[in-house]
Amino acid sequence: MKNLSFTFLLSFLFFVTSAQSIKDYRIKNNNNSADRTMMLDILRAKMYETHKNEFVFVVNHLKVGNNYAWFKGEVQRKDGGSIRLGDGEDCCHVEALLKKSNGKWYIVESAAFSTDLWYDGIENRYPKAPYGIFN
Repeated sequence: MKNLSFTFLLSFLFFVTSAQSIKDYRIKNNNNSADRTMMLDILRAKMYETHKNEFVFVVNHLKVGNNYAWFKGEVQRKDGGSIRLGDGEDCCHVEALLKKSNGKWYIVESAAFSTDLWYDGIENRYPKAPYGIFN
């Protein structure tokens, strides 16, 4: 009985610490400012490469855990102009999975203006990314 109680306690503590390891970076604050800015800047740079415009984001979802981050947001041109889309593009959303390695964030997968749910099943493709970052 003692071993069962100890096992239950360890399981409970693992569950609680795992749940607490997911951080919500949707709103910028002093604790997340550096990481949040780095993530959005590299996503902004990638979008500049493909769309040749400077963008700002409305962050709808940005959760971080176990050195992974899941971002979903809306895109606006920095100059306030309209976004010109190519065939097969749907305005004005972007999603990205990012990973932190050696103190820097990198884009693992991302898509802007997609017309499909390209990220369907992404939590299965990256099992080390905590499921909680996607919710």
